[in-house]
Amino acid sequence: MNWLHRFHLGDRPVAAVGWLDVERGSSLVNRCLGALLRLPRAGAHQQLQVRIADTDGLERWHRRIGGRRLDSRQRRVGNVLVEYAGPVELRMRMEVTDDRLTLTPLGGALRIGRMKIPLPTVVAPHTAAVATSTDDGFEVEVRIWVPLVGLLIAYRGHVCEEVAVDG
Repeated sequence: MNWLHRFHLGDRPVAAVGWLDVERGSSLVNRCLGALLRLPRAGAHQQLQVRIADTDGLERWHRRIGGRRLDSRQRRVGNVLVEYAGPVELRMRMEVTDDRLTLTPLGGALRIGRMKIPLPTVVAPHTAAVATSTDDGFEVEVRIWVPLVGLLIAYRGHVCEEVAVDG
């Protein structure tokens, strides 16, 4: 199993580092939503740290992009990835090959306690992502948007396994 597969499909804790170029939507609505969601700021070559821990099939993703924390939880159900970020649930189709993982949007919902309210396509956040293996990790490209308001955030960059240094 290559590192791309262990990172995205494994069942053990993973730590990674890298860099991302981050773009944010520029309209007033997009900027307000980005601030409300505490999304990373726009900027080139921002430092990335990722920690993933699996607890009974629910992965906890802890990301730090340019100093801003971005946490979520993920669960895989067959070829569907469900990501939970606060009260928002995103569903994405996952396609995996030897050297690539692709996510395409399927829909979203708002979760309030045990209640799940499906969101109409025009107001549901959509995520599309591609991760492609390289010799020392993988390249990643992610785009998150809401059809009614446009781009919330997009980022692309390089991710590699964090190597512990004995000291």
